[in-house]
Amino acid sequence: MLPSSLIARALSRLLSHDDAARKLLATHAGETLQVKMPPFSTALKITADGAFENGETNVAKTSATVAVEFPLGALPLIAQGQDAALRAAKISGQAALLQDIAKAFQNLPLAAEAELEKVVGPIFANEAVRFLKALKALGDNAQTSLTEASKRYVHDEAKLVAEREDVAKFAADIQRLRMDVQRLQTRVAAL
Repeated sequence: MLPSSLIARALSRLLSHDDAARKLLATHAGETLQVKMPPFSTALKITADGAFENGETNVAKTSATVAVEFPLGALPLIAQGQDAALRAAKISGQAALLQDIAKAFQNLPLAAEAELEKVVGPIFANEAVRFLKALKALGDNAQTSLTEASKRYVHDEAKLVAEREDVAKFAADIQRLRMDVQRLQTRVAAL
């Protein structure tokens, strides 16, 4: 398990490439983020300059500003992107902080490529980022395909969802029945 201080340094290093992201995070100075995925757990505190530091001591004293808990089954979803992973997560606390962190992290792949370039060179760094983007696209395509197949099954095969025209016809039939009942009640009352 990676210590929170190492994760905080790595994220801060990546954020050092994006001044706008750091300014956005600086508005949340002193707030903490806790991420749990059993057996992994980390807590990060946002500093005044929009970076991260170890937040374990803060979370031990008081609860985190926002806590995100992923079930172990969500691990494959993380590779598909933040949206898929966050749908499976249990989030408690201030969701606004989580949204701002997500905005700040949008440009991190570019920063990761810049940092990786220093270690392994520009060609390998570019290829590694392209490979990761291809994996993400593959996950997105699989998710879209599965969603469309599920919609088609529910609608066409299982007939669990009614057609729009059928619903409109049913509503018209109910309205006609309601009017017939009212006319019948009027006749019965007249007799």
